[in-house]
Amino acid sequence: MNRLRTLFHEIDNKKPCNWPKLRKLLIKRDVTPATLDQLFHASRAAGDRYLVEVLNPAHYQTLGDRLGIWADFSNRASAAIHGKSHAVPVSGNLVVVKNASNPHPVVFECDSEGHWTYPTLTGTELVLVENLENFLARDGLIAYLRDACGVVADMENTDIAYAAGNAITKACNNTWLASYETVYCFFDIDAGGFRMFEALRRLMEGQSVDIQFVTPKDLGALLDATHRQLTEDEREKLAKYQHCDPPINLLANTLINAGKSLEQEVYLNDK
Repeated sequence: MNRLRTLFHEIDNKKPCNWPKLRKLLIKRDVTPATLDQLFHASRAAGDRYLVEVLNPAHYQTLGDRLGIWADFSNRASAAIHGKSHAVPVSGNLVVVKNASNPHPVVFECDSEGHWTYPTLTGTELVLVENLENFLARDGLIAYLRDACGVVADMENTDIAYAAGNAITKACNNTWLASYETVYCFFDIDAGGFRMFEALRRLMEGQSVDIQFVTPKDLGALLDATHRQLTEDEREKLAKYQHCDPPINLLANTLINAGKSLEQEVYLNDK
């Protein structure tokens, strides 16, 4: 969607745009070639860059409105008018947390103004669990982190939170995460897990929080046992992380050399 908006803005500003790309994107959105010929006249400027003239401004405006080109995407309410609410992050967040002070999981809430509510006191350390299956099997997780991953965490002062995938990287989580001394990231060992970890490192830059990516000590054996082979696309994604700071660069090298990646549900076989 961002690419389409950029191309329209180039037309609006009478700048050369990638007309073949724009044409392809519009056809994918059910705009017929005949309609495109009636709306636009494209003259090559250089390479794939064309100066695009709008032949029918009224129909052009209608098309842009339908596609949400000029929509206000600053919040979900405005974006919803154009059916694009899912293109905008929710203003707050809900995080399911289990800690020693409560026998059941509780919900930490960040409202739309960025204010957090904690129904229980937070611990000093936090374990972020990427996938729900692992969070639901959290009994014994602290012991597993200690025995299988070498993580020394105090069970009485450690919160366990369901990260809900990329939701944990939202900017509003900064305040909550900054309340901990150490955050252990118990993620998939793949490009997706690396992306989340690097996003958290950027989010917490300048904060006095120790953020660690957790890996089992027998990672090599687990990779040997898994059948999750890397695709070429996955190899390309992993290659981008070879230039990150440790341990992500080292883990990316390990996965590329092994030709495999690891979903964290694999750890449940050891429980």
